[in-house]
Formats: sequence, structure tokens, C-alpha cells
Amino acid sequence: MSSQKILVLGATGYIGSATVKTLANLKANVTAGVRDPSKAKELQNSGAQVIKADMSQNQAELARILSNYNSIYLVTPGHIDRTQITINAIQAAQQANVQYLLVVSVTCADNQDVLFGRQFTPIEKELKASGLKYGILRLPMFIDNVWGNNEPIRTHNTFYGPINGDKKFVTVAVQDAALAAAVILQNPSKHIGKTYTITSDYISSDEQAQKFSQALGRQIKYVNATFEGTKQALLKFMPEWQVDGVLELYKLIEKNDISQVNHTNDFKQITNVQSTTNLSWMWQNFKAF
Repeated sequence: MSSQKILVLGATGYIGSATVKTLANLKANVTAGVRDPSKAKELQNSGAQVIKADMSQNQAELARILSNYNSIYLVTPGHIDRTQITINAIQAAQQANVQYLLVVSVTCADNQDVLFGRQFTPIEKELKASGLKYGILRLPMFIDNVWGNNEPIRTHNTFYGPINGDKKFVTVAVQDAALAAAVILQNPSKHIGKTYTITSDYISSDEQAQKFSQALGRQIKYVNATFEGTKQALLKFMPEWQVDGVLELYKLIEKNDISQVNHTNDFKQITNVQSTTNLSWMWQNFKAF
């Protein structure tokens, strides 16, 4: 078992829960901090401890909790006030003088022209100025967003997006983001002051359709549904501010912006394993499609 006492805050979302489960699987000493422990049975069943702890809570209270752990992972929430919430947690970590703080960010964090950039620049700035030993995990869009197209793929062999099918962009598999974080949190001394960009694949939507066809054994096609059509579809899954933020990422893809097309080797470097391609992701999940 790793000697690091690890706390994951924001442990019920996609990235947080996958990281907790990965750490538990690696027999790490991991605790999940959640708003409502009664709703976190799945995390408990994975072998993690679960406590009531939340990035937005009173700073002094949060600092007291954080002081019991060596490695802290802040999984920035999908909340409109996430800048303030995450900065609150960074300041609590500062008060607690934690040994290592890893924070989730986005690949466009340097871009002030887009919402997600404006949200994450102050977070990264606060972290770097904190005086703490830190790491930053910048993530692009998730391969796992394909779940949002589950029904059209199952029923019409089609999935949709707002850009031309030949535009290539980077994606990350949630399981890869989780493994990278787990490796860093267990042995943070190698990852101090590092900003990593974790990407799993670099592929166009038309190429995704080919890979999905290969994995599913039937013809899957990609359809450009326009920005307005995509917005209406995404509003079923997330609030409007977040949808607008996602659509801005697609506009960056259209412009071949470096933040959306730079496929890095960081995942392999950190974990020493190959990243999850769109093809292998669909092979893992084909029964649901």
C-alpha cells in the first residue's frame, strides 16, 4: 500500500470517481471527499474511505480536513462558480500546508477569449502563487462524451457534432485521466511544479465513425448537426453556460487551435502504458451501443 494518504475532492463526478476507483484498485490509501456520503456507496464499495468534504465549504473547516492528508486532488467542479470554489480549496490547502496539491484544468486555460479559459486561468495562477508543491492536469474533451450519442448510435447508427467530419482534435479517455492522476498522487515527488496535458487520441469525427464501425461490426456515420442543433442536444445534459463553453471548444477545433490539436506524450511518460484510443474505448463499451 502506498504511504501517501490521498484525498480526492469532487469525487462523485466522471473524473473524480474514476480516479478514486483507480487508486482503490491500486491498493492506495485513498479517501473520497463528497458532499453527501450516503450517495457515495459505489466509491465505498470500491475500497475507498468516504468522508463529507466539499471544496466550497468554510475555508478553516476544509483546512482542518486537508491537514490529515499528504496528497490532495482537486477535481474542479462543473459549476458556474468553479473558479471561486476551486480557489477556496487551494487557499484551504495553503492554510493546511499540504505536501502536494494536484488540480484539474483544461487545455485552453491560457485562452482568455473563451469561457473555460477565463474560468481556469485564475485557478492556475492561484495554485502557482500558493507556495505549495503542486501539479496541474490539463484535460481536453473526453472520448467518453460519446455516451451522449449512445441512443442515436444504437437506433440509427449515427452520431452528431457541430463541426466538419474531417476536423481532427484531441480527446482523453476518463480512465486515462484517472490513471495519470493516480500515478502522480501516489508518488508526487516526481511531479512537482509540472503542468501536464493528458491526451489519449487525435482523430477526426469521420475517423471516429470508422473506428466505431470497426468495433461494432456495422456501419456508423458522423453527421454535422450545426452549432444550434448541437446546442439543443447538449442542453439535455448540461446547463447553458457549460454548453456554450463546450461549443467554444468546437470553434477552437475549427480554427486548429493548438489547445485542441496538440497530442502529447504526457500520459505515456507518467504511466508507462499506452493511451486508450477511440477504437479500444469502443471495444470496451461495445455492448452498450
